[in-house]
Amino acid sequence: MIKLHRTKPYVILCYEALFRRLKEKYRNNNVINQDYWNYLAGYRGEQTVDYKLSTYPQKRFFEYQSLRLKVNHNFFQIDSLLLSSKFILIIEAKNMKGELNYNSDSGHLTQTYKNVEKGYQSPILQANSQEMQLSYWLQQVISVYGIPIESLVIVSDPSTIIKNNQNDPTFYNKMIYADNLIPKIKEMTIKYTKNVLNKNILYSINDAFLKYNTPLKPKLLDYYNINENHLIKGIQCENCGSYPMKRMYKTWKCDKCFYADPTAHVRLILDYFLLHNATITNSECRNLLQIDSGKTAYTILNSMNLTQTGKNKARKYYAPKLELFPQDSFVPNKKKTILQL
Repeated sequence: MIKLHRTKPYVILCYEALFRRLKEKYRNNNVINQDYWNYLAGYRGEQTVDYKLSTYPQKRFFEYQSLRLKVNHNFFQIDSLLLSSKFILIIEAKNMKGELNYNSDSGHLTQTYKNVEKGYQSPILQANSQEMQLSYWLQQVISVYGIPIESLVIVSDPSTIIKNNQNDPTFYNKMIYADNLIPKIKEMTIKYTKNVLNKNILYSINDAFLKYNTPLKPKLLDYYNINENHLIKGIQCENCGSYPMKRMYKTWKCDKCFYADPTAHVRLILDYFLLHNATITNSECRNLLQIDSGKTAYTILNSMNLTQTGKNKARKYYAPKLELFPQDSFVPNKKKTILQL
């Protein structure tokens, strides 16, 4: 039973908002594009794990698709987690192409792809660390002790070659292809037969996971040192790319191609939440949409059914929850060229 469904994470939504907001001459920055594609590849790897888990016929687990929890002052991220009364399984997804060579002695992973070598920290040590962090979190937050916690590293691309020169059996039990995930889960259900958690504790853990899950929302404008001069002013026409669209008779019209869209403001306001602040005021909305009328801004913001606090000039409208952001919004084409900001 899926208790926490996967949606596009904030990091991908924020990058897509950034591509919509950047002026065209800045949009093809090679570093930004590569970072985006790396995150997107990771997300697709996680979706592969989701699909494999959906084929498991015995629904004896609570499934959490992406979970981020806080231990002391630090957060730890889990790609997928299975919770049962007998054990917990942490799944770390890796969508990496080419050849992967893991050194069991040094705990170092080397990827060779298109004749380029790149080193990574050990995904196995990372998964082991997540086991310890989750165990500590369960003890501190819910006073749960003694639940067995296992972890697996899943390589989602079947064409990827995995090597371990030491022929370490621990490595091959820990880092596996996605097709081997279900057989591994079946092995664990045979290994762990004792009910460690009763129904009440199981649901207490579930409630705590949902309550304390804190998705990461990056500040991309600060990270890439992007200022207002790099960003489009007003609403950009999705048909021809010109801007700003003008507000006329309760719709937005493009002066260049005459394309009209009555809800063009929605995407821009949501992008504002992703890139700037988690709240917006009437004044900020007018500046964002390049309009003068406070009444029009009020009507637009209220039509979006956003949570709000305060009155008059102090009124604030709040961003929706992550799962309510559109998953398939228009993203401008991005060429693979180098252009520095």
